[in-house]
Amino acid sequence: MFPMIKYILIILLLTISLYTDTKTYKIKNNVVLLFLLLGLIINYVYLGVNGIQIWFIGFIVPIIILFILFVVSMIGAGDIKLISAIGGILGIEFLINSSKYIIIVAALIAIIKMIRHKQLISRLVYFYNYILDIIITRKVSSYCELKSEDKSYILRLSYAISGGTIIQMAINIL
Repeated sequence: MFPMIKYILIILLLTISLYTDTKTYKIKNNVVLLFLLLGLIINYVYLGVNGIQIWFIGFIVPIIILFILFVVSMIGAGDIKLISAIGGILGIEFLINSSKYIIIVAALIAIIKMIRHKQLISRLVYFYNYILDIIITRKVSSYCELKSEDKSYILRLSYAISGGTIIQMAINIL
């Protein structure tokens, strides 16, 4: 029963986050905070003090790890908050297991989007030059300097986060 309650919370969180991200390019803070609080409560009710530790580690580790990607504009703050809320509810072990599926879904979405916009080669060259520049200069700069009005290059990671999370939940259920 306990895992199913958590999974229901995650489905609600993902549904609301996908909706708001699709409409506004934002994942709302109040939504994430609500689900973080619900994750804390449910973990405490079912697991006691150990549940607080599971919630905290699942919440804080993604923030620490993904902060570097945020600084170089490779991931948005809303995406980090969404991953942290998932970690707070389901724990760090779930995030570690689902991360490979999140990455695969993100890569597939990115490749499809680049092909659709006829940008595959130019974006791969841009990425190659970005990595090369880091190696040569030993300085990390912002990844993308494109105009904010141009949304064609934006990859909504909430889609990949949702897809990877749902795949891992399905694997856990089966």
